[in-house]
Amino acid sequence: MAARNDQLAAKNHALAEALTRAGKELGKAKAQLMQLAQPPLTFATMIGIEGSTIDDRGVRHSSAEVIAGSRRMIVPVAANVNVARLACGETVTLNDSMVLVAQRGVEQIGMLRYIREVLDDGRLIVADASGNAVAVRRSSRIASMTVSARDRVIVDTSSHIALEVLPGEDVTDLVLEETPDITFEDIGGLEEQIGRIRDAVQLPFLHRSLFERYGLKAPKGVLLYGPPGNGKTLIAKAVAHALAQGKAAGSGVFLSVKGPELLNKYVGESERLIRMIFRRARERAASGRPVIVFIDEMDSLLRTRGTGVSSDVETTIVPQFLAELDGVDTLDNVMVIGASNRIDMIDPAVLRPGRLDVKIRVERPDRHQAEQILHHYLTDDLPTQPGVDVDDLIETMAGDIYARDTHRHIADLGDDRGRWTTLYLADIVSGAMLKNIVDRAKTKAVKATIESERNMAMTPELLEQAIDDEYRETTDAILDVDPEQWSRINNLAGGHAVRLRSAAEGRR
Repeated sequence: MAARNDQLAAKNHALAEALTRAGKELGKAKAQLMQLAQPPLTFATMIGIEGSTIDDRGVRHSSAEVIAGSRRMIVPVAANVNVARLACGETVTLNDSMVLVAQRGVEQIGMLRYIREVLDDGRLIVADASGNAVAVRRSSRIASMTVSARDRVIVDTSSHIALEVLPGEDVTDLVLEETPDITFEDIGGLEEQIGRIRDAVQLPFLHRSLFERYGLKAPKGVLLYGPPGNGKTLIAKAVAHALAQGKAAGSGVFLSVKGPELLNKYVGESERLIRMIFRRARERAASGRPVIVFIDEMDSLLRTRGTGVSSDVETTIVPQFLAELDGVDTLDNVMVIGASNRIDMIDPAVLRPGRLDVKIRVERPDRHQAEQILHHYLTDDLPTQPGVDVDDLIETMAGDIYARDTHRHIADLGDDRGRWTTLYLADIVSGAMLKNIVDRAKTKAVKATIESERNMAMTPELLEQAIDDEYRETTDAILDVDPEQWSRINNLAGGHAVRLRSAAEGRR
């Protein structure tokens, strides 16, 4: 009898557990069903508490003024919402009965505006990049903050509320002002390009009276373009140095700007930064000082409008740049020099005559130019083996780098017609690569000196090893690039490459 009771008790226990599990699953299913059946919530921006009353039962009834899209409403506040914590500018949610049921904090994004004036009652007059002004109220978050003209604020344009004050950003964070110590003598293999930019930039500044006598005006801008790593930035710095050493010795100013750094996530901010850069250039040039505004990677900033890459760039930044270049405020003593790897991506309006009308291509060095560049890095004061002349080292290096055989075969580029172009190290060599090869060899010599505890000479073997290292790294890196983009930047295979294969694959 006792065994029979134990058996029944065990069955009852198992049944109770099964019923409990079934109840939990049923509750979960009901919750999911209610969630699926729940109508969507509406986002709104809190303006303020409209009123609050207590009924005969002691229950508080509150209402709030909100804006949902363009609709301004007074809505009841649910009893479970803490009315005391509802603040102006905060995002709240409304249910399908238009009852305020939850608070979600202050939105972190919005339109960027600049404070033009602070009114006595605390309201702000703010303006966009075009100067269009509007009055806005402050959110509770910034109601007690001290703000002043030219401060930046995020504005909810639908509710006309300034939500947040942004930290100040000065153009000095983006612009490097210096007088470079690079001279034309430090640049090898670019005599033709140096001669052209001297004619375009140096002559108008250093021989003003002659230019005036012949009715000539200095060009507003110069574009240096071509494959990366071949001296575009060095040329611009050398120009600034030469101007500083001219008749206005020590007074030349070089303002260096990287194009991508001007692209700001806030609407209107990039245009403001462009205006500030040109304002600074005019201030520096007001006393007759020559000023170079150098914009690197210009294609990232002034892309062709209508390409769909960025509506902000296409519709606002390019016109702002052109307005500064052509505007009523003259750019006397100011020269804009741009550098780009992709001239095809720059808006044609920027390149037309009267703007960046002097265009100088800085191409990859040929063998003779490479030897000139190497002479800047392999000098006679370097330790060499007895009987080994530096000129012989350089000639041997150049011969190895520019060899067109299998041991310097980099890869093959295929175009959209199925044609293949064989690439050798010589096809992608640059001034920066030549410097890197020499630096590799010098590092090997230093390490050998440390290990042997005696000065090791710069030998042909060390230079050959350095070239081999550069070749291997370049080959590995190329196989990971996008063929089309890479061929356009380097002007290879007509810029229409669609496939890239390794040298080993091409030989099979």
